[in-house]
Amino acid sequence: MVNLLWSGFFTVLLLSGCGWDGTPTRNNDFTPLTSIEIVAVSPTIAVSHTIAAGTSTTLSVKGNYSGMFTRDITDQAVWSSDSPAVATASQDRVTGHVHGTAALTATVGSVSATFKLTVSPATITALTITPAAPTIAKGLSTHFAVNGTFTDLTAQDLTFDAAWTSSAPNVATVSNDAGSKGFAQAIAAGTATISATFDDVSATALLTVTEPVLKSIALSPANPTFLTLSTGSFKATGTYSDGSTPDITSLVAWSSSNTGIATVIASGGTATATTLKQGTTTISASLDGISGTTSLKTTGGNLTGITVSPAVVTLVKDTNRNITATGTFSNGSTRDITGAVQWTVADTSLATVTTPGGNLAWVKPLAVTLVPTLITATSGSLSSNASLTVIAPQLMSITISPTSLDLTAGTSAPLTVNATFSDGTIQDVTNLSVWTSNDSTKATVAAGGLGTERVTGVTAGSTTISATYGGKTVPSPAAVTVRTRTLQNLTISGSFNVAAGNQVSFTATASYGDGTTVDVTKDMSTIWTIDKLYVAILTDSQNWPGQILGVDGGSATLKVSFGGKTQTATVTVTGP
Repeated sequence: MVNLLWSGFFTVLLLSGCGWDGTPTRNNDFTPLTSIEIVAVSPTIAVSHTIAAGTSTTLSVKGNYSGMFTRDITDQAVWSSDSPAVATASQDRVTGHVHGTAALTATVGSVSATFKLTVSPATITALTITPAAPTIAKGLSTHFAVNGTFTDLTAQDLTFDAAWTSSAPNVATVSNDAGSKGFAQAIAAGTATISATFDDVSATALLTVTEPVLKSIALSPANPTFLTLSTGSFKATGTYSDGSTPDITSLVAWSSSNTGIATVIASGGTATATTLKQGTTTISASLDGISGTTSLKTTGGNLTGITVSPAVVTLVKDTNRNITATGTFSNGSTRDITGAVQWTVADTSLATVTTPGGNLAWVKPLAVTLVPTLITATSGSLSSNASLTVIAPQLMSITISPTSLDLTAGTSAPLTVNATFSDGTIQDVTNLSVWTSNDSTKATVAAGGLGTERVTGVTAGSTTISATYGGKTVPSPAAVTVRTRTLQNLTISGSFNVAAGNQVSFTATASYGDGTTVDVTKDMSTIWTIDKLYVAILTDSQNWPGQILGVDGGSATLKVSFGGKTQTATVTVTGP
């Protein structure tokens, strides 16, 4: 007996020390129910136990378990009335029918309790709806309640007992369902009169529905990783009160929490982030007091140096050539940053530098230089120069190379035109020449990136490709033979491991049934993709097909498609 007493004492201490408040944390299956109590939800009913005929109210049942704890067991109760003509109870609701008294009994298992209810002869005199004139946005809802005043000066909530209607269901609906009486749903902008009627007495409220309001903003991509000295796009999607989710990229105000790491600017429906240094910043989009955010991580190291190539440029007036900037970074990586630097010419009357896209920059000389001028590539506080000299010798001749091509139908190969000038200067004028195919049903010619022209075989047969520049035409056009071959296989080769911030090039090789193999890396119909842009990205699909940049540690799938065949390779990036 002593042991039992000590056990009970320690149990009480344990429960008290844990701060137990008597509410069970799981269903009770061992402590017996000893009593129940019926409680009126309405304060008025709790005091007087009286309702008017034709009205109803809610009752709840609280169970007492051996004095140890109590809990709501309304859903377990079975109800009965000793005067069902006067009042009846169903689940947790009691309804008065005629003047009189009734004893309502709730039973749970073998335990019961009784609630004495009086149904008064009072009749309704007035109704009042609250809120009286609410305004909500399309797609949202509001709850109306109606209170009744009776001839005995009592007041009672009649929300459940009233009949609800809307004058304009196309603007707003109001529910008459038992579980949602008085709930109004906004359908379209406008106004609707909401009515509640009880015993031929009515009250109204004016509901105004406005255009949908913004509830939240989601940014994509979510938590991306970009390389330093690169750009990436963000999109803002708004969720409105009516459930619509439009693109609001051009409507929001964009910001970066650390503009030293990245800036973000919206233009033409696109938000572009430009990364500067390695680190993390928060990208935010705000509209109408609502904001959405995402974290942007930048990798690849911080820029420590720039090298411009070629360092010495000699160009013939009215020609052009590409120029590149290579960045050296704090993590030891190097990569092409031609498209990320600011290009300037010391004397803009002598030359211009244009950046048509990707990692491509063109120098175009405008006038002959008496002394060389400087072309400068700048990023932040770092810069590098190249010396430009512009000359104006006389054009003597142009040649095309190679002089012949053997193509498989559906593949392409480059052609180049070189111009020879009176001072012996030889310059590539491929992108300035006018190209023609003698028979475009056999082969066509078009720009192929980096100022090259690529000839694509169409059908089996022979044709010639000619080029004209500066009033001169190549004396011997390139002879093109196109053959029909059956593609058997497509392979990818290259280094499949790359450090974050570094570049690596891959080669796509097509193998044909006759044993011929063709490098199709830069073929105009070859498509390169990579699946995880936070791990690795394509450097420049137009000018550097097959070349990727490591972004952040992880693995990504590189895919190349050509001639109806696809090949994939897993690229592993280490870093940052």
